[in-house]
Amino acid sequence: MPCATCQTEIADNALICFRCGTSTTVRQREPAAAVGRSPRWLWIAVLALVLVAVAVDRWLEVPLARVASAAVWSGMALTLWWGQRRRGS
Repeated sequence: MPCATCQTEIADNALICFRCGTSTTVRQREPAAAVGRSPRWLWIAVLALVLVAVAVDRWLEVPLARVASAAVWSGMALTLWWGQRRRGS
């Protein structure tokens, strides 16, 4: 069958023309909506966790502070993971 745009002969079951890229069928459904930006609260939570982690690491040089620092970094990682999971990425 010929392409409707450039008249190149293409296969009968072709979805697009190999020469000009024009679709040979009508779109059955609309494409998915574009993913928006990350929520502002997520970035605020990550920034707060980073600041707390740096403060704990720098100003409280005791063994308990290392444990608290690890907990804060783990919380930050979980927050990022949860935010990505909610977005569906």
